[in-house]
Amino acid sequence: MKIIQVGLGAWGASWLNVIHQSKTWELAGVVDVNPDAARAAGEQYGIPAYPTIQEALNHKETFDAVLVIVPPEYHAAVAIPALEAGVHTLIEKPLAHNLEDGIRIIEAAEKSGKQAMVSQNYRFKRAARTVQRLIREGVIGDLEHVFIDYKKNPPFEGFRLEMDEPLIVDAMIHHLDQLRGIIGVEPTAVRARSWNTGTSRFKGNASAVVQFDCDNGARVVYTGSWSSYGPQTSWDGDWEIQGSRGAITWKNNEVTINFASLFDTVFLAGAVERSGVMHVDLDPLPVEERLGTLAAFRDAIETGQKAETDVTDNIQSLQLVMATADSARQDGAPIPLKTNAELFGSHSHF
Repeated sequence: MKIIQVGLGAWGASWLNVIHQSKTWELAGVVDVNPDAARAAGEQYGIPAYPTIQEALNHKETFDAVLVIVPPEYHAAVAIPALEAGVHTLIEKPLAHNLEDGIRIIEAAEKSGKQAMVSQNYRFKRAARTVQRLIREGVIGDLEHVFIDYKKNPPFEGFRLEMDEPLIVDAMIHHLDQLRGIIGVEPTAVRARSWNTGTSRFKGNASAVVQFDCDNGARVVYTGSWSSYGPQTSWDGDWEIQGSRGAITWKNNEVTINFASLFDTVFLAGAVERSGVMHVDLDPLPVEERLGTLAAFRDAIETGQKAETDVTDNIQSLQLVMATADSARQDGAPIPLKTNAELFGSHSHF
């Protein structure tokens, strides 16, 4: 299948190479408001370059889908015209700049009947999928507590440095989507506090501590920073997932289990015991990360089944981020989360 990419910033430039590596997609065009960037990419890959999505859609017979890699505040301006033109659309996370734009994208997708998916690439990793399987199989019993620790000091440039709540809005979208999609809980309320440090390169708050209440009674505590000079976690963060039968530790792409009962350490398929701790082999995946996103997007188009990160599901990940930021701005005030039916009001079929 053929795809055009809209947006050629630093992250967009890396996407070009990902598509080039993909065995399921062919890059068929690029779009960028910077004519020099569009022209250079077009010449490099031997493909058409367009100044706007509208101009590209005049040639929609030459491609099957649109990939949206512009800053979040412009996602709706690109995704909605593409969907209204009857073109499948893959959107870089987060779905949109706010819930209103996210709902507009969903409504456009429903009217078009085309696939609209968010690239939550952190779901498509071996360690994440291994943790997801273990939880679904009930290996640690009923979930009770989840602790997430995330610390980085990324040398970002551009729009992230100007964001109001960069850690919450840009980084936590990954972790909160993993909380929903990998751990399998739906938060019902959030309390958050955020702050900045004198050494932070960000204008907005780059550190936060957050607590979530979840639908199954579990509690989640998240601590994170984008201005940390101490030991760094992986981009996934360090996770401790505690259940009624034991705890899963997910750290640095390694998965281990500490069982409450000594007898559970005798045998677990796909794991080996070392000093009372079960070390789990990671589940194999044909492709990972953004290549996994692209493969899932194509599968959704070919089968007609909505992808797991379809926009109708991902609006909940976006709402979770927005509610966390709202709570932080209100110095930790509890913010309740809404169901899709509540978000869409009379449009309860969403």
